[in-house]
Amino acid sequence: MKVLVMSDTHGYLTNAMRAIEKNPDVEMIIHLGDYCRDVADLEQLYPDKKFEYVYGNSDFGVGTVEAEKTLEIEGRRIFLTHGHKYSVKWDLDRIIAKAEVENAHIALYGHTHVALIDQVCDRMVLNPGSISESRSNLSESYAILDITPEKVDAEFFYI
Repeated sequence: MKVLVMSDTHGYLTNAMRAIEKNPDVEMIIHLGDYCRDVADLEQLYPDKKFEYVYGNSDFGVGTVEAEKTLEIEGRRIFLTHGHKYSVKWDLDRIIAKAEVENAHIALYGHTHVALIDQVCDRMVLNPGSISESRSNLSESYAILDITPEKVDAEFFYI
């Protein structure tokens, strides 16, 4: 299954729409918070896509939206969080520990606006960067995960 992972739209949907339209073969879109309410607009624009999302530190009045969740895709457990509750701006120790507790193969987070992929033991830790406001010397970004029962491939794309 191909999954598009984005974070931190902050109300700017143009780049999110570009990413989705450049990747018509993705089956699922994961939004890692900060303006998770943008997902409602994206769901209307792309009703054929499945959306999963969590809220971030800039989300208010989220109702029943969760701060974190664990999904299973193609037999792989994937932990989703925005990251602010795990101090990801300082280090990845807490999010890696949570991924271990969740028995997750992959931990996805946002919050820092900087794309990053790391392999810690047998776990992938991935931040897709920000689709709207990059804080790196690179452009706004998102990631595509290609998940099979045998392996997970990840690639960053820049807007």
